[in-house]
Amino acid sequence: MRISGDTFNIIIFLGRPAAGKSEVIDYIKKTEKSELKKNLFISDYETLDDFVDLWEKGEEDDILEDLGRQRLYTKKDPTGYSVADKFLYKFLIKKINASFHKKYLNRKDFFDNHTLFIEFSRGGIDAYKTAFSLLSKEILKRAVVFYTQVSFDESCRKNRRRYNPDAKDSILQHALPDYVMEVYRVDDWDNLTYSKSDYFEAGNIKIPYYTFLNEPELTDDFKKLAPAVKSGMDKLKITAENF
Repeated sequence: MRISGDTFNIIIFLGRPAAGKSEVIDYIKKTEKSELKKNLFISDYETLDDFVDLWEKGEEDDILEDLGRQRLYTKKDPTGYSVADKFLYKFLIKKINASFHKKYLNRKDFFDNHTLFIEFSRGGIDAYKTAFSLLSKEILKRAVVFYTQVSFDESCRKNRRRYNPDAKDSILQHALPDYVMEVYRVDDWDNLTYSKSDYFEAGNIKIPYYTFLNEPELTDDFKKLAPAVKSGMDKLKITAENF
């Protein structure tokens, strides 16, 4: 079940770094609750963002290094932490699963009055395909996907623009070094969704999706963003009701 009452159970927000995922979520969080339910089909929300888990791994590696051990998964960059071992990308998806099962799955009435946001970004051949193959079926059968699409060059431009050296651990103001951004030059979203216009399949589960075009940029102006997000959520709801 993807909708309880008139609101989404889980929305997975995807896109290249700085594409506008977090800005869309920020807009949602600044919208009045009554408007959220009426116009965007979203209840009280909670969020799982794997950037938080990545940052935690970086801090754990700092501790290991301080104790004379080798770092395991991350490396320090001028802007914070980046992935040193690609295995971490898979680990972070499994961490989302673990957090979901621990915090939400057994709360029987959670989706009666909540919407869960899940946010992550992946780059490389088959990167999103791999991520969805690892996501729990308990998530997949409850989820819709809101993908924010920008070109690689636009992703790099916005990644540099948003960086705040005094808020390296901020979801809205962190950034990746240019050499790390190269991971996201290849994006397999179009390959994952090419055969269907409103859903894709993972583990034989049909997952409704919407591709939000954010180039030219809409997320820098809520007046422009509001109708675009509304249109996307309308289409997602129609598709979700069929699955």
